[in-house]
Amino acid sequence: MNRFPLYLTVLCWMIFQSAAWAAGRIEGTVRDAADDKVLAGANVQVTGTVLGASADANGRFVIQNMYPGTYELRVSMISYRASGLHVQVREGQTTEIEIVLEETPIEFDPVVVLGGKVQQRLDQANASLSVVSAREIEDRSAMNLIDALESAPGVNFIGNQINIRGSTGYTFGAGNKVLLLLDGVPVYASDTGEFNWDMLPPLDIQQIEVLKGAGSTLWGASALGGVVNIITKTPSRDGRLLFSLTGGEYGSPQYPEWEWTDRRLHFNREDMSYSRQFGRLGMRISAGRYVSTGYTQVGDFTKYNLAGKFDLLFPNGFKWTGYAAYSHIDRGFFFQWKGPNDPYEVDEANLDNYGKTNQLNLYSKLAVPVSPSFGLQLRVSLVRSLMGDQFGESSDFNPSLGQGAELQADWIPHAAHALTAGVNFQHDAGSARYFGDHKGYFIGPYLQDEWKIRENLRTTLGLRYDRYQLMGGLKEDLFSPRFGINWQPWPVTSLRASVGSGFRAATIVERFLEVTVMNLKIKANPDLQAESCWAYDMGIRHHFTENWNIDVSVFDNDYRNLIEAHLDLFRGLIEFRNVGRARIRGLEITSKWSQPLEILGFHFSPSLDVSVTAMEHKDLKYNQPLTYRPDNLVTVKAGLSRGPVDLQADFRYASEIAAVKIYPINPREPMKFWDVRMNVHIRNITLKTGVRNLFNYNYAPMESNLMAPRTYVIGLQGEL
Repeated sequence: MNRFPLYLTVLCWMIFQSAAWAAGRIEGTVRDAADDKVLAGANVQVTGTVLGASADANGRFVIQNMYPGTYELRVSMISYRASGLHVQVREGQTTEIEIVLEETPIEFDPVVVLGGKVQQRLDQANASLSVVSAREIEDRSAMNLIDALESAPGVNFIGNQINIRGSTGYTFGAGNKVLLLLDGVPVYASDTGEFNWDMLPPLDIQQIEVLKGAGSTLWGASALGGVVNIITKTPSRDGRLLFSLTGGEYGSPQYPEWEWTDRRLHFNREDMSYSRQFGRLGMRISAGRYVSTGYTQVGDFTKYNLAGKFDLLFPNGFKWTGYAAYSHIDRGFFFQWKGPNDPYEVDEANLDNYGKTNQLNLYSKLAVPVSPSFGLQLRVSLVRSLMGDQFGESSDFNPSLGQGAELQADWIPHAAHALTAGVNFQHDAGSARYFGDHKGYFIGPYLQDEWKIRENLRTTLGLRYDRYQLMGGLKEDLFSPRFGINWQPWPVTSLRASVGSGFRAATIVERFLEVTVMNLKIKANPDLQAESCWAYDMGIRHHFTENWNIDVSVFDNDYRNLIEAHLDLFRGLIEFRNVGRARIRGLEITSKWSQPLEILGFHFSPSLDVSVTAMEHKDLKYNQPLTYRPDNLVTVKAGLSRGPVDLQADFRYASEIAAVKIYPINPREPMKFWDVRMNVHIRNITLKTGVRNLFNYNYAPMESNLMAPRTYVIGLQGEL
């Protein structure tokens, strides 16, 4: 029996009993300077300390365990200009303050945690990062996490597999080279490595952070090509009931002969979330239902999720957070079309391709601010996933279990140094008729020091060691160093550079799966080695004006033992193998602009976001392009606001995929998708309408799998 989580819990309790009580505290409210509305989710940092807080749904925040003295607070929020002020704290007293922020069309320096595992300004990070705000997710009427992320710079999806700068490609759903986090906690299925993109309603998301490039030094296994961190909303002080109702209809195929049913093909999603604080305990409960007929045969599904987040603030400043989310999915699986003249149908033998998935995500965290310069964070987590019918006695799958624990210490021994150190443990287990019963674990200590040489110049040096042990089998020792530098020669300009290492051990499915799918036999390869990467990144972020910025980065990712699916059509075999050496390098440019205008007495707010990612990807052994990766990605987002009405248009482009696995000689096309939307805000309610894939463009990122045709969407979101 694994007792590590028990030991960590005992240690947490000992710290709780021995730590000193806070000497003083700061309470306050963050408001909009224009209309005095409260700003939920605003970030409050105490400069030069490990202390900070986030404003709840009522704009309220509390910072405890502060020694007497004068502190500098920095308050920031996406789409608002950051503000700083000095606050005097007296022993045993509460200092009450009110902060106002001015809205800005584009964010200047939002606060992120992915860059250094502690809160920092985006313009002070030494790695390439992007942020997707709750407002962007709401504007897009996102139905799940894929909808929320698909327009982020450098991000594209092949099926349900996420690519950050081409890192993953497509591995038939058996392993992502990107690490997905929920509030900093890994949430992948322990046997397949897959992500559940429907694990929580978009209504619960505060912001999504995307780290581009290797991130294993701080985040460990699977952070090979990048990290995505989903930050959920905090409970509010007063009772708030939020809702989101979205429905839509799939349009007709481009060609009449592609019609496969007389039924009206549609979908709908309903989400509700209630948040309230009871004394020191805050809670947020959410429930959602997502139903669709699909736009293909066996493409229908029913999905339910239920989530709860609880925050308990102790008198001495300790904060406990508990989170639980349950997801149930009953869906069909469209593997391949019947033929090019029947792209929305499947062969009659595949009409029964249905399955169920149940997943439970749990985590428990304790934040211990021992002093303004030293703090501890402890967490334990569990991800339980089950494919098939969990009530059937002859089920082919047993529940997979991923158990994790982490202890992190943040220490500022000197004004010029900020240390982050910790140890992470992860135990994964999976059992099925198709790959047997297997278990493995990671344990990894890490250390990082941020050295502030001057106020505008800082360097970061970190190192992590991981031991991976497959029970009764492979044992690997993995080292992940990292170095970064950030220099701000002028207040509006920041230069960054970083070099770091990442790794990912093969999943249980990649090593041991033995099954036949559509006349293709998947063969086990238990000798797969962990894939690793050296990632090099240089970039500049510059603000021409307060309403216009640009970010340019050059990247070079050198992969060793890259795990790719090898297809032998002559023998009808698929096997996961290591590619000796591969490289993905390129250039990424992102620019955001918005400028309030007055024309003939009418006020308008136009905006334009453009991102371009150009990549060269290659298997260096055979001098061939890597499979399922486009060379170029382009996203253009234009908006025009006047009063309560927002008009928006998006264009997403992905160049023709150069190489695929199954039908390499078939013609392929680039992706050219246009989406248009109109949102009308009336008090606390937003009416949303839109059309996705406006021009009904046919695009297949994988062979024999068309993406959705023109789709009409209408929705209602707000607060009761």
